Amino acid sequence: MINSAAKFELGLFLVALALAVGVGAAISDPGSFVLVLGVCGCILLSSVALAVSGFNDRAPRFPPGDVPPVQMISAGPGRVPRSSPWPMVGALALGLVAIGLAVGATFVAIGVVVGLLATAGWLAQAWREDPTYTASESAHISTRLLMPYGLPVMALTLIAVIVISVSRILLTLPRAGSIILAFALALGLLFAFFFLSARPNLRRNSLVALSGVAIVALVTAGSLSAAHGYRTFDNKPPAGPTVVVAQGLAFKQKTITVTQGQLARIEFKNLDRGTYHNVAVYSCTGVCAASGSNATTAIWAGEPIEGDKKILYSNTFNLPPGTYVFRCNFHPTSMVGVFVVKASSS
Repeated sequence: MINSAAKFELGLFLVALALAVGVGAAISDPGSFVLVLGVCGCILLSSVALAVSGFNDRAPRFPPGDVPPVQMISAGPGRVPRSSPWPMVGALALGLVAIGLAVGATFVAIGVVVGLLATAGWLAQAWREDPTYTASESAHISTRLLMPYGLPVMALTLIAVIVISVSRILLTLPRAGSIILAFALALGLLFAFFFLSARPNLRRNSLVALSGVAIVALVTAGSLSAAHGYRTFDNKPPAGPTVVVAQGLAFKQKTITVTQGQLARIEFKNLDRGTYHNVAVYSCTGVCAASGSNATTAIWAGEPIEGDKKILYSNTFNLPPGTYVFRCNFHPTSMVGVFVVKASSS
């Protein structure tokens, strides 16, 4: 017969095997899969060793004539232990730690926290089921410890877990999908609260079990969404100004490009001390060249400055897309460049 210890080891082997399959399906890292699979092999060998060890954990069997008499032992008051969800929570903590060893430190930290909570809850339940535990002692602890400290901390922690998990899920989905999911979650919460309020006699254990399953599912979905990556946002910071430098009676930049109908910013630096320069835009005949020989009509002229100074020009060029000429009005032959107006994407 297989003893209870071997059965327990076989159960652990099945759990570890399921974790190995889950890690292999979620992560494309063969090293992690082999590591968890090796743990499965160690547990399987341990269970086989316990099964063939000959250890018997069953009560001995006696022949009909040799049965010892039943001994009556008087005992004090006792209580029948109630069903507890904490072993399942502890198993979940071990699973998270095992996944964290293969995936990352985040799951290990979550598993440790869940394990501490399971240990605290398990000890508290064992304390409450002790025969010396009284109702007045329970009320005293609830009034002095749980109500002023425990409930706010638990509420804030639960709110943080839900908000972080939901935000990770919404950030993974596209914009339209995140709106639909947020609306669906709101409706789900509304119906769930309505169901709970319509069932005033719902047992506390059932409520705790439902809440635990919902939180575990939410945290798992949030963790998987965070591992999948977030969507990219199209909001780009505004581009910096175009820098134009004048030095040695010449522009260092030979081309300025702006967008039609959009605000253009040009930062002009005059490094020729004691000399006036500016930036002006002209139309041209034929093909606009950097020489500026075909510049005709002035379109816009920036304020001149004396070096060594700088100025920021801002202007919206509502011009047809194409090429124009920019030059310095004080040195129109030596300080010339091509001014490009590109079409707006809208």
